[in-house]
Amino acid sequence: MEEERINIMKKRALLIALGLSIALVAGGCGKKDTEGLDNTATEDNDSKEDNNTPDFTLPEKGEYDVSEYIKLGQYKGIEVKVEKLEVTEEDIEEAIQSDLQYFSKTEEVTGRPVEDGDIVNIDFEGFLDGEAFDGGSATGFDLIIGSNAFIAGFEEQLIGANIGEEVELNLSFPENYGKEELNGQPVVFKVVVNSIKVNVLPELNDDFVKEKFELETVEEYKESIREEIQAYYEEEMFAIKINNIMNTILDNSEIMGYPQTLIDYYIAEVNLSLEQNASLYGMDKETLLAAYNITQEDFDADAKIYAETMAKQEITLKAIIESENMDLSEEEFNEKVSQLALESGFSSSEELLEVAGEEEIKEILLYKKVMEFIAEEAIEI
Repeated sequence: MEEERINIMKKRALLIALGLSIALVAGGCGKKDTEGLDNTATEDNDSKEDNNTPDFTLPEKGEYDVSEYIKLGQYKGIEVKVEKLEVTEEDIEEAIQSDLQYFSKTEEVTGRPVEDGDIVNIDFEGFLDGEAFDGGSATGFDLIIGSNAFIAGFEEQLIGANIGEEVELNLSFPENYGKEELNGQPVVFKVVVNSIKVNVLPELNDDFVKEKFELETVEEYKESIREEIQAYYEEEMFAIKINNIMNTILDNSEIMGYPQTLIDYYIAEVNLSLEQNASLYGMDKETLLAAYNITQEDFDADAKIYAETMAKQEITLKAIIESENMDLSEEEFNEKVSQLALESGFSSSEELLEVAGEEEIKEILLYKKVMEFIAEEAIEI
């Protein structure tokens, strides 16, 4: 079962990497403030993994006649405008700080109160109308001051508190917190600061880049960052270009409907993504949706929108493939599979094909080929 889960997730990562599938997105809903209320679970995720491993397979897309669902309009010579993305010094500095943060070490500090940016270990308990409420307490909880992980005022009011001191925080939950009994309610949190730690960044010098990145100098390191960001920007610009071209092609075309099997497939794909994400956190999907303040009805509505969007794109790409009599030769297929396996972190072409399936990979590579084709045929303005 564990091997099956890993294979499913590797397959999903592959599809995402190709830009032909998306991770779970729910219409405009960000992660809600959790205030520690849902962060107090102490169960071992590994022990829960087997119980939450998704037993979920995708349905077949089925065979369908593309011409029944689309009247293809102009798809060659599309005029497209793409904003040029160039690497800035700010981009490089941001990447450097991210690396330094990654290799930072925490050090405990004493003899001073809590400051902004500190990592504080706290015990806390929340009270509503003088009574402790469910889910409002934790012990040994690490909180970064300034992370805005808790409700407004919680972290700010801890600034100045000393180790071992108990402080009372008078706060109010947001009106739309997501739990009816707490929405907009004034509460008191009693908090004890157990310890204070700070992140200490390594010094950026030649020794650091030699040890961590196997480069000789800081300048080489900065140049490698520039090249990585530029490569990312090239992919981003291509994605924007393809998106704009596809939108124009869709405007030029008439979509007459969708095969139900295709809609079912993509709705199932979104649900599988939800199952996988929930499993990673040792949750069921209902708990994960609640943590993101998303109702099942909203999720299902967004899943349908996603399914129709993906179906529309797939039908359009297939129509262009048929119009151009496009295919992959055996040599071309083997070459691209080998390249894709390397780029996706698979040990071999055989492993990739075992995880994703030959027919599905061929379909993906054909979609990639047709996207490159319409991009080449487009006119940048």
